[in-house]
Amino acid sequence: MNYKIWYKRFLENMLERYQALEKSVSILIQGPLHERMRESIPLYLDIVKNHQHFQPKLKNNPYSKDSFLGNLVISYWDNDDESIINDYKSNQDIFLLKNSQKEVNEHLYKKTGRGSAPWVYQNHSSYYGTKSCTGHLCIKVRSDEFYPSLESFYVDIKNENEKPGEVGKYTTCDIFFRKDSVEKFHPSDHIIGGPTYLLKSGFQTSLYRCKQKIPEYIKFPEQLICRSFLESRNVDVKDYRSAEIMKKYFKIYPIKNMPNSIWTCSYRNYAPLKGTEPGWLHDINQI
Repeated sequence: MNYKIWYKRFLENMLERYQALEKSVSILIQGPLHERMRESIPLYLDIVKNHQHFQPKLKNNPYSKDSFLGNLVISYWDNDDESIINDYKSNQDIFLLKNSQKEVNEHLYKKTGRGSAPWVYQNHSSYYGTKSCTGHLCIKVRSDEFYPSLESFYVDIKNENEKPGEVGKYTTCDIFFRKDSVEKFHPSDHIIGGPTYLLKSGFQTSLYRCKQKIPEYIKFPEQLICRSFLESRNVDVKDYRSAEIMKKYFKIYPIKNMPNSIWTCSYRNYAPLKGTEPGWLHDINQI
């Protein structure tokens, strides 16, 4: 075979494989096991499997094995009711991560303001959860919420990260996303999507900061996560550039694009909520 033809086919095949790999996604369900997961787990698992990437074992390598990139990770606590996940304990596409509450107890620190529990819980379960994600992309959701149309959120972050030469963005929904004039660096933390390595490094920084004295200017857990995500990418986080920075690194996918979603929050006593509220920012360009 002509070398140029062979090489062209080799590059085309490699491109096809990389494009398939970059479509793989892990969904991380983070937080105490919740009854709502009986509905969300099967649906999220279908999304993961629809976009998995098969990676065959290396020839003549006894340590290599066939694997799939893209999984469902459930990051929960050791005092949760495990009956909710009993049917999935042998599922190879699901990674069950049981976190130790004792491990974080020495770092319990609650600030006044929104967020009922010490912020270390969310950041611990999210960081260690992302470490177990095998997909190129990652979507972090809360265990007490349900997004039946999460596939559309996946498509949006996939399209966002296929743009050549552009900075990878974090995509969140609009739940409690605040305008710059109200609170600076305050995205939503209910759903967060993007390349897995970015979420992992961001939550690693956020968890580290949870174990320190959190500065007074950080009033809400969303601000801690936002600033940590940006700092993990060596962004100079300056308040006078806040709107510019948020436009560059964040994107909003409105909850209205995911019909029948159920979300919840502490100040509404964790009631199942389905409608938007005044004060949410729905378009990052209007920040």
